[in-house]
Amino acid sequence: MAVGAVLFKALEGRVMTVQLDLLVMFGIACGLVGYQIAVATTVVHVENNCPPNVAFSYKPKGKTKETGGRGVDEPEHPPKRRERPSLRGNRSNGSLDIQESRSKSLALLRSSMKSTKGVFDQLQGKEAVPKEETPIVPAKTFAKFPDGAALGAHLNCWSSPPSNNFMVRGPNYLKDKKKVPSGDYLLPSRGCDLFLTDLAPVNLGRNRSLLEGRLRDVPTFIINYRLPWGVFLSYHEIPERFIPFLRRGNGHGDLSKPLPSTSNMPPGDRALCDFFLSDSHEKDAVWKIVPVVAQGPWMVKKVVGGKPAILGKQMPVSYVYQPPENGLAEYLEADLDIVSSAAARKILAVVRSYTQVLTVDLGFVVQGNRTEELPEQMMLGLRLHGLDPLTAELLPEFDDGSSMLDMDEDTEHDSD
Repeated sequence: MAVGAVLFKALEGRVMTVQLDLLVMFGIACGLVGYQIAVATTVVHVENNCPPNVAFSYKPKGKTKETGGRGVDEPEHPPKRRERPSLRGNRSNGSLDIQESRSKSLALLRSSMKSTKGVFDQLQGKEAVPKEETPIVPAKTFAKFPDGAALGAHLNCWSSPPSNNFMVRGPNYLKDKKKVPSGDYLLPSRGCDLFLTDLAPVNLGRNRSLLEGRLRDVPTFIINYRLPWGVFLSYHEIPERFIPFLRRGNGHGDLSKPLPSTSNMPPGDRALCDFFLSDSHEKDAVWKIVPVVAQGPWMVKKVVGGKPAILGKQMPVSYVYQPPENGLAEYLEADLDIVSSAAARKILAVVRSYTQVLTVDLGFVVQGNRTEELPEQMMLGLRLHGLDPLTAELLPEFDDGSSMLDMDEDTEHDSD
């Protein structure tokens, strides 16, 4: 009756005060009713364990038949016994089913109590207390290599190698096949990280702990090298002049607004703008890596080679774009499935024994296939000084509670 009165007054638009004790009693009653219903619906199958020699008397209007020396009245058409269906196939599971029913009833009771408290708070005009955000714990990142220090003097450091160390296609490459030293990098480097993990996660840019919590301070291009035992990440700032093309290529921003003209841009800028505008298949066809061993054993230098290679022909590459949100800058991430490349596995097998004595330059460039895209210009470059996986940190947990994705199946690609 009390519940009915509350509902009628609510429909009439009237406000009334309901005591908490009444609502709590109502919630407990609902829970107990559900518990009783759950137990009552449990059907226990009882088998007929009567001894076979026990006689039952039944006197119909039919004939009488002697059985086993003992008179037993038997009808011409004995009544059919109606079997009661059992909800279980085995009596031994009866206790488990009862426990399951009780667990469901208790869960129903707890849910009813929570709902009752929520209704009471609304009637009293109280607002729900917002859940506190998980604090961002900055992850340790690689230090920058000291200026003027000798190569090999420090481990787990990074720097930007001279861009003219990389040879790129010259202005007349389509005719004379000549290469020239590159100009400045288009995307300045911000740093790098190495983390240990049993999985090979993608879209690591959503982890707010990376780069000491400063990852999304500025627009960033992230390269995620997915290794068998961890991930190596490099971060590179995207200058403002490329942002309109990055957003348009990913369907973000005002699509009706015309893009800035590229006619007066240098060939390298024009090629990078086209790269940001293109889809994943077009990116895979022109994005090249140029690995160079600056210092290390002769065997490693021979295996690495330093020859440019189109990544899309060597391994699967996936791209993830995250637009700006809540004061956080956007990012574009390229996830490289290193394990799927036969050539990359071969290099890793040789390099893993010398990582602490290696100084490696990793350069990337957008290939120029047209005259207006030449000469090429290095997109970015990172020098890694003495990598020591034994000192690497574990991959920080994601603050949004999302899970990491497993590695894809290995697929081999022909080398370019």
